[in-house]
Amino acid sequence: MAGFVIAATWTFCAMKLFLIGVMAINLVALVGWAPETFPYATFQEVVGLLALGNLTVQFVAGVLSLIWIYRVSKNAQRRTGHSLPISPGWAVGWYFIPIGALWKPFEAIEQTWKASIAPLAWRAVPTPSLLRWWWGVWLAGGVAGGLFGFLGQMGMKSQIFTSSMLIVISAIVVGQCVLFNRVVRRLTDLQTSTIDVGVFD
Repeated sequence: MAGFVIAATWTFCAMKLFLIGVMAINLVALVGWAPETFPYATFQEVVGLLALGNLTVQFVAGVLSLIWIYRVSKNAQRRTGHSLPISPGWAVGWYFIPIGALWKPFEAIEQTWKASIAPLAWRAVPTPSLLRWWWGVWLAGGVAGGLFGFLGQMGMKSQIFTSSMLIVISAIVVGQCVLFNRVVRRLTDLQTSTIDVGVFD
């Protein structure tokens, strides 16, 4: 499972990098720096297809990631005798709960990480900086997306503004992908080295 998550996430990351390039070209065209023969209509069709592809890959990567989160949380619960405060179901469910989604998913991964190292004394295990960086960038992406939506409602809907914000948000998403894949790899390695459970299956 972890292998599929990493592959899907890297694919999504690659598409975001491509989107950054496309939006940069779009900005050049919008400010009038592109040659007069620039096929803008065709280019806009490409942008639309790319956006659809992004949503599709994002959905697949998201579903696989949630399945992985459930599995590693369940593995950690088994090691601790089901004593962890956040259940595998809620490790996934908190992503969909307003307000709670700001910190509860982080706590779920944090407890899973710690329990995978020391199941009988997991609370004493320090939180790795990798998890803090991952969640910080995750929250930054949410703030950027929320700001984009708010400013759009306030009337800032020009194509230049939209392209600029999509570049910024896509760059943050790339950071999210890189950090999350490191979390997936390292947490999976922790569990497969200490538990006879097929996290990769």
